[in-house]
Amino acid sequence: MRILYVIYGFDPGGAEHGLLTLLRAGFFSDHELKILACCRGRGGTLADEIAAQIGEPNFILTSQSEETSLHNFARSFFVLLRLIWEWRPDMVALSLKQANLLGRLAATFAPRLHCVSFEHTARYRYRSWRAAAVYGPVLKALSWRVDEIWADCESTLQETQAYFLPRRRRSHIVPLFCSDEASSHKRDYALHTPLRLAAAGRLIPLKNFDRLIDAIRMLQDRCVSASLDLYGEGPERQALSRKADELGIGDRVHFHGYVARWFELACDRDMFINLSDTEGFCIVVAEAMLAGLPVIATDVGGIRDYGKDGGNMLKLAVPSAEMAVTQALVFADDEALRKRIGMQARQDMLQAYSQGALRDRATAVLGGGV
Repeated sequence: MRILYVIYGFDPGGAEHGLLTLLRAGFFSDHELKILACCRGRGGTLADEIAAQIGEPNFILTSQSEETSLHNFARSFFVLLRLIWEWRPDMVALSLKQANLLGRLAATFAPRLHCVSFEHTARYRYRSWRAAAVYGPVLKALSWRVDEIWADCESTLQETQAYFLPRRRRSHIVPLFCSDEASSHKRDYALHTPLRLAAAGRLIPLKNFDRLIDAIRMLQDRCVSASLDLYGEGPERQALSRKADELGIGDRVHFHGYVARWFELACDRDMFINLSDTEGFCIVVAEAMLAGLPVIATDVGGIRDYGKDGGNMLKLAVPSAEMAVTQALVFADDEALRKRIGMQARQDMLQAYSQGALRDRATAVLGGGV
């Protein structure tokens, strides 16, 4: 089967890096694949890694810039149309909202083309209210052209139904995560002083890293010395750094920027905390679990599917600093609990998200054709 995968660009995000994960795991290996992107994005070498994985002739980048212009966005539409007409793909898979806008519109000119919308989050995020006012209604109006939905987890699949006009469609869960048994993982669960906490993800308001900084201050106020290592980039970085300074803990909050395999560097941290309001699959929590880190996480998105409260993590009903502190102290007081949960988390990730499991899923999703 010929598959054309369309994505906006290659920022250091879950959907973008998840594509590389699928390629490395051989998800598309039994099919012909081309990838079209509107811009290079801010993902550093990610675009080059993906191009090397599928071969330069199968990688089409319409702009080398970090972001696309309106002119190039329109140009990308005609590049996409030409690819559809000349290469004759059987399926077009559209990842992220900009690609969905382009692809759904182009698919209206190719009625026999099987159109897949790949959903990565239960809540669309826009840079402005104007963008939301345009994207939301237009995407829903064009959703009649979507024949199939892929989602990174069950929660995403259920919650994104509101963005589609009703019609019969196939749907599949395609997690953008594959465990690696050879990856570095935590082996020593003895507690450090100060207590070492870790968090990762894009530095945006929905991730609530500001509350995690509050939690560090609250631990200090309880005479528990603690530090926080943050792995990720985003528009909130300066505000978060300023907040840490204002709370008098600037020397305890460390910003590492985007690190592709951050979880291997964080193996010696005592625990990992995620306080997101909403998530898709939540790759960073899965990575922390694979690393054997004791995890505290809000019960949202894919965490509902693979997280077991008291089994392989401690869950939070709401993403509050107070609840995070309470659970962090539970872990801090019990080395046996930290070790049991951390080791179980790693085993669960190795079993459920192995390369073999992902290849089996690929057969179920793509094996039957379109």
